[in-house]
Amino acid sequence: MIPLIDLTPESCRRRLGRRRQIQMWISVYTVAITILVTVTAVISMTQQRRQRNVDYLMSQVQLDADQQRQAVKLHHDIDHYSTVVARYQRLAWPVTIGEVISLIGDETPTNITLTSISVTPRARSGQTQRRRQPAAGIDYAVMYVEIAGIAPGDMDVASFVSGLQDRPLFSSIVVDYVRKAKMGEYSAREFGLTCEINLKTRYVRVDEEETP
Repeated sequence: MIPLIDLTPESCRRRLGRRRQIQMWISVYTVAITILVTVTAVISMTQQRRQRNVDYLMSQVQLDADQQRQAVKLHHDIDHYSTVVARYQRLAWPVTIGEVISLIGDETPTNITLTSISVTPRARSGQTQRRRQPAAGIDYAVMYVEIAGIAPGDMDVASFVSGLQDRPLFSSIVVDYVRKAKMGEYSAREFGLTCEINLKTRYVRVDEEETP
C-alpha cells in the first residue's frame, strides 16, 4: 500500500482543521436545535390536547351544573303549581253558580216568573240562615238555594217543584210558602222554596252531544 503524504502547508492544515471543527459544531447545534424544536412541538401539542380535554370536561361540569340548577328550578315550579292546584281544588265548588242558575232556568215553566235566586254555602245541612258562622276553619258541606217567584196557580208551582226534584243535583226541596199575589189585574200565586246541593259529592259533566 502506497503511503499518502500530506504536502499541505501547516497553516492550511490548521485552517482546514478549524473549519472542520466549526462545521462539526454547526451540525451538532443544528441537530440539537432540531431535536429541541421537535420535542417542544410534541410537548406543546400534548399540552394543547390535554388543555382541550380539560376545557371539555369543564364545559361538561358546567353543563351538568346548569342542568342541575334547571332541574331544581323545575322541581320548585312543579311543587309551586301543585300547591296552587291543590289549593284551588280545596276552594273550588264542584258545581258553579252559573250551572245552578242554568238548571233552575231549564226547569222553570214559561208561565212562571222567578223574582230572586239566592245561593249560600253552609257548613252543614239544615243550618238556619241567621245562625252565625264560625270565624275560621269552615268546611262547607252544602249549597243552600232559595228561590222566589210568581206563578199563575198552585199546579204551576207543583210542576216547577217536580221538575227540580227530577234533577239529582237538588235535594231537600221544601216549599216555604205559597200565597196570593196580584199581577196587574190578574190573580196569581207568590211562592218561595228552598233546596240544597251537596258539595261533598263529585259531579261529572257530560256534553249533550255525548248523551245517547
